[in-house]
Amino acid sequence: MKRCPDEYISRWFSILHRLSLSHIYNGLKELKIGSGQVMFLLELYYQDGVNQEELSRLLNIDGANTARAIKKLEQEGYVRREQDPNDKRAYLIYLTEKAAAMKPQIFELIRSWEETLLENLSREERIVFSSLLKRIGHTVADNLRCQGCEFHC
Repeated sequence: MKRCPDEYISRWFSILHRLSLSHIYNGLKELKIGSGQVMFLLELYYQDGVNQEELSRLLNIDGANTARAIKKLEQEGYVRREQDPNDKRAYLIYLTEKAAAMKPQIFELIRSWEETLLENLSREERIVFSSLLKRIGHTVADNLRCQGCEFHC
């Protein structure tokens, strides 16, 4: 029995992911930040000075991709790496003033995209949707961030 492609949730995740990346890329290309690097900046806005391995874990991204993204952000002057004083093999990643200065622009870009995505949902539907999406995400990619989180993810 054939099933309409619209019935596959994975199809919609894929479409929304590609459109999200495109929106972010277009909004940040003059800053030379790719859509693959913006999630690292968001993590660092939340918790600056985290080590590179922890960034990989929090974002569910392998170490090689994390290293490439951090290298690109470092080359563009958005982050700096410092050797971890507790582990000489590890590096702590810090935002630069350049990254701090563009924080409002990044958050506005994300806010506007989320508003576009959710514009046809009522306030109650938005709350339910967000709650369900987070629950699904934590089921398959729980990084334990929200244990004791002040934001109650």
